[in-house]
Amino acid sequence: MPAKLTPEPPSLPTVYAELMLTLMSGSSNMDEPQISSPSTPEAGTLPQNPIPAEQTDLLWVHPGLPELILGELNTQSFTLTNEEESANAKVHLGPVTADRREETSSLWSYAVVAPFYTLADEISLTDLSSLWQGGAVSNTNYDQILVTPETRAALSTILGSPNSTVVMTLDGEALNAYAISSDPVLAILSFEALSPTWKVLRVNGLSPIDNHFDPTTYPLSVQIWSEGLDGQGWVLPAENVDPGLRTVLVMTGVTALTRATAFQMEMHGNNFPGQDILGWLSDADLTHISNEVPFAENCPYPDPNQPDLIFCSAPERIELLEAVGADIIELSGNHMLDYGVDAMNLTMEMYEARGWQTYAGGWDLGDARSPAMVSHNGNNLAFLGCNPVGPPGAFATGSQPGAAPCGDYGWLVDAIQKAREEGYLPIVTLQYAEDYTAYPSSQMVSDFQRLAEAGAVVVNGSQAHTPKLMAFYGDSFLHYGLGNLFFDQMEVYYNNVYLAGTRDEFIDRLIFYDNQLISIELLAAKLEDYARPRPMTGAEREALLSRIFEAAQSTLDER
Repeated sequence: MPAKLTPEPPSLPTVYAELMLTLMSGSSNMDEPQISSPSTPEAGTLPQNPIPAEQTDLLWVHPGLPELILGELNTQSFTLTNEEESANAKVHLGPVTADRREETSSLWSYAVVAPFYTLADEISLTDLSSLWQGGAVSNTNYDQILVTPETRAALSTILGSPNSTVVMTLDGEALNAYAISSDPVLAILSFEALSPTWKVLRVNGLSPIDNHFDPTTYPLSVQIWSEGLDGQGWVLPAENVDPGLRTVLVMTGVTALTRATAFQMEMHGNNFPGQDILGWLSDADLTHISNEVPFAENCPYPDPNQPDLIFCSAPERIELLEAVGADIIELSGNHMLDYGVDAMNLTMEMYEARGWQTYAGGWDLGDARSPAMVSHNGNNLAFLGCNPVGPPGAFATGSQPGAAPCGDYGWLVDAIQKAREEGYLPIVTLQYAEDYTAYPSSQMVSDFQRLAEAGAVVVNGSQAHTPKLMAFYGDSFLHYGLGNLFFDQMEVYYNNVYLAGTRDEFIDRLIFYDNQLISIELLAAKLEDYARPRPMTGAEREALLSRIFEAAQSTLDER
């Protein structure tokens, strides 16, 4: 074959990697970037990176420039240089200031993260900067910060000169290996590199996964701007956190507006149970409620000491679900037919009238097994679920409404795979067997993992009256039980044995971005007045997370 007289120019990341090696050659082994050296051309082949003689323009780029932007640069008219002063064109990176030219600047935000099973929820910028520079920090247990070479260079413009003993430079794959560990480390990631196995920490109370995130006030945002690149057809993205690509979903546990909970609503108003966590639920883009009890016209006055387990809610109790911003209603509960078909039909009609989507139960078996398909900001979510334990009288049939029976899960596996093929991310919930322990049974683990293998992004247990541990399986998040949301279990005894933990509640806040699950935040509440969950205090939250995380990590150790 004839040789090419004008070879293709190398990609910018290849040239940039070569440049970075020269810039960082004096680094210690610990913080030296792990970048492969360009291979030497074999004898008889043309060199892969010639510089045409006619190229005289020099381009300098800040070594912290994110890879996402770096790959978009058109450098065919330029020669890269590591001397900023001699360059004709430059791409700068530095702290956010008001005097940058807005039309040519981009805001790039970074997240401080820790391994998922970390108790701490935030860190101050002062402590982060001190740790970064190798100073003493009394308020944290962290002893190392992990970064990629680009992030190290970018954050140095904000945090100062990094201490080579504390700040460890790794490639992305090696860095992510720390996410599910008990190591006392922090990492700093560009927002687009987030994954659910990392826990995002707030910095000075702010986080890029917040609903109303503002990069101009966030301490770990940098500004990127250029000069001398006009007419090159290169347009900087406005920012790497685009609210138009984000969906916040909150998943909740058991709701049963009956017995003592309904009595308190009768005494204090229907919105009483939600008053302390209203923001958590209503601020989300999508709010999931697993309401296990039907609305019935003939529902009696609520009795806090009701001896039987035949449950209903008066129709006006739906005001609470309206107030908290319910969007998706799960109908897998085993009490859905406690007051007969008429009550179930009324319940379905009330949900439909409000435009709420339902799943895991329905007008008949086909409807009960159909997913609730939701698209928001480019994130496509498919909600699926079922009840594997019964009782059979609560199940939907070909001619009767009710909860969806799981059977052998074959239909659910098929539905998950179909949703995936159609570009949807399946969110699966199971009304599993009830117990009062943090640990799932071996059968529960097996069933959840099977659904994850089919393609479920999240698998939750909707049955739990106490919080259960959570785990990652492949790319899926498995939470075996969130505990109650609105239900009256304050003090529960079984055979005169007190069952602890029924007042503790998890609400899972899931952040989707560009049709991917990128982060999980565990919100924690404590039940008061047999009806009203409130945000836990710091000490209460630490106690709950310690208990659940210890259980979760013990199962990891066993594997």
